[in-house]
Amino acid sequence: MKNLKIILLLMLAILSQNLTAQTEVKKPSEVFEMYFGTFVKNDDATLAKLNDYLRPTVEGENAYQVDFKAVSQDMMKESTDHFLSAFSKATGEACRKEAEDYFSAMIENFKNGKLTVKEVKVVQNEYVEDQKIAEINYSVSFKVPAKFSDIPSGDIKNVKPEELKKYLVQSVQDFKKADKTVATEQKFSLYQLNEGGKTYYWNGSPDEIVSKLTDFYFESFGSK
Repeated sequence: MKNLKIILLLMLAILSQNLTAQTEVKKPSEVFEMYFGTFVKNDDATLAKLNDYLRPTVEGENAYQVDFKAVSQDMMKESTDHFLSAFSKATGEACRKEAEDYFSAMIENFKNGKLTVKEVKVVQNEYVEDQKIAEINYSVSFKVPAKFSDIPSGDIKNVKPEELKKYLVQSVQDFKKADKTVATEQKFSLYQLNEGGKTYYWNGSPDEIVSKLTDFYFESFGSK
């Protein structure tokens, strides 16, 4: 009789686990991979998948509306303008294309970061009753140049166009041939949403992923 009770308890536990799994439209790790692909890699197809997944939770609307092309163009212009402003106007105007290529190569390496989800832990949200949080522990590795070319020395305002162009062209090659791997471990939370008897996961501040990773990425090849 005792053995029968144990068997029944085990069967109930397995059934309970299966029912819980069935209510999850996607596992937290899958959802996080969509967030990463959307906001780090800026992949339009992944954005569409993420919006399709979350649509039942936002009354059939798109949860996130991002024009990656426009955002990329704005970021490129802002980064290039800021960088070239340190040089003379003539040098800056002469080297704009090379500067754009420089930032394009830098950003491309960032977007190609490799994600590994290391652990997923579902815990109770201490601030919201009956809501759980999936805590995602993950790592991302990037390829960066082991060594950079030296920026032209002396008064930066006196740097000649040909000197800056040489530096930028070589730096682009440094990124394309990046031979050093750096990695960081981070955490991100996904919050449970229950809709129509199904469980979804989401986070309203996906920029947190990008801000933490960019901080690490740019520090990894900065001046030491």
